[in-house]
Amino acid sequence: MDQNPKIRAVETYIQALCDHDLNAIKSLYTVDARVEDPAGTDPKIGIDAILRFYEEGFSSGLKAKLTGPVRVAANYAVFPFLVELQDHGMEIDVIDQFTFDENGKVTAMTAFWGSENTRFG
Repeated sequence: MDQNPKIRAVETYIQALCDHDLNAIKSLYTVDARVEDPAGTDPKIGIDAILRFYEEGFSSGLKAKLTGPVRVAANYAVFPFLVELQDHGMEIDVIDQFTFDENGKVTAMTAFWGSENTRFG
């Protein structure tokens, strides 16, 4: 794992998506965090709403893998990755942005993707 705590958080996140590990997801976010996935949709606010969102994704056979380097600046990390929803035969190219607080917890996640980034296999 990388020594940069923001990059480590992204690596933990990707592994948690693959392992369907809600506890690992929960450990990354603040209790009042906000998730907007994809950007422009109604946000999920608070850890309970966020965990329900991930639980739904996990029920679709979600897997993920980084497809490029994590970019870190100030209190942000931005990273490209591939989401596979195996139960739906779907792949989505995503770029996520994490915003971190002073304790290294994610206060906001915004996912950037749209229909142009979705494929059915």
